[in-house]
Amino acid sequence: MSKLKILIFNWRCWLNPKAGGAEVYIHEIAKRWVKTGHEVTLFTSEFPGCAKEETMDGIKIIRAGGKYSVYWKAMKYYKNNFKHNFDVILEAINTIPFFTPTYASEPQVSLIFQITGEVFYKVFPKPVAISARYIEPLIYKKFYKENIALVLSKSVKDELVKIGFKPDHIFVAEPGIDYEYYSLGEKTEYPSILYLNRIVPYKNVDHLIKAFKIVKYKVPDAKLHIVGCRGTAYESKLRKLAKKLGILDSIEFHGFLSGEPKREFLQKAWVHVLPSTKEGWGISVLEAASCGTPTVAYNVTGLRDSVKDKITGILVPFNDIEALATAITKILTNKQLRIQLSKNARKWALQFSWERTAKIALNAIKNAI
Repeated sequence: MSKLKILIFNWRCWLNPKAGGAEVYIHEIAKRWVKTGHEVTLFTSEFPGCAKEETMDGIKIIRAGGKYSVYWKAMKYYKNNFKHNFDVILEAINTIPFFTPTYASEPQVSLIFQITGEVFYKVFPKPVAISARYIEPLIYKKFYKENIALVLSKSVKDELVKIGFKPDHIFVAEPGIDYEYYSLGEKTEYPSILYLNRIVPYKNVDHLIKAFKIVKYKVPDAKLHIVGCRGTAYESKLRKLAKKLGILDSIEFHGFLSGEPKREFLQKAWVHVLPSTKEGWGISVLEAASCGTPTVAYNVTGLRDSVKDKITGILVPFNDIEALATAITKILTNKQLRIQLSKNARKWALQFSWERTAKIALNAIKNAI
């Protein structure tokens, strides 16, 4: 197939201070498509200090609107500028869809990171969450189930099949990892626990802090490092919780980190913890694994795919803070187990590359055309 003109809709770009794993994923596959001769345009939201338009890594970025207005701005921009100018549209869905099937005529691929489901209860008041959870699958059935879908894990594929998507229309392209960059390094002299992700309620960082209180009884010299954006109301609650539990002195909030400082934390930690309600996959799990750091996580969608239980880390029942604490303590206090999990994690990470991810994702796009 000749050079393709690919239009991507996503609510944020990887340069946005609030960007997460979804934005990393899109950036990594898009820049590889450009390298193989395809033309990629990303329409996304604005953030303070951003350029309205720029080209980075060969990807043309157009920004308009904010967190919510980006959706109708996308429709308006499409009708005035994009229509009939692209071969295919990749719509990234992060809870709120762009509803491109209602106005775009080009072939489309739906990049679905996760079915929001129970996460709604962590974001909205209960009455709103109940309604949202009921409406979400109806939206997918009405507007998206005939589309080619691209997902990050088998768990998400299984959820889509339950909704009514055809299994052979769903392509699984797990995230990749630069395993030469995310390499093995020296561990801290003290028992160190790392949380490295967005600091938002559905990630359940409060569960980790409560579990850490239990861990401290058996591992008094343990320290918890929390890496993620500062200044949120949720982070303030976490600090208050840690103070109330009497463990604030053993917890460090480092704010958002990238590049070398981020890699250093991943390398030095004895264990990485991600107690999310659910994930599409959990890119930080793979980054940690590549650095030889095992992960403790809840046994939920996405994380049961990225963490191989008792091989590259430990999975525990959702919402079981005692089990979370027990698993963390087990890794911190059992050197032989820790070394074995570390070796396994690194070996597991070596199976994944962004080249592989980009190739599968491009295959999904070609199947839509």
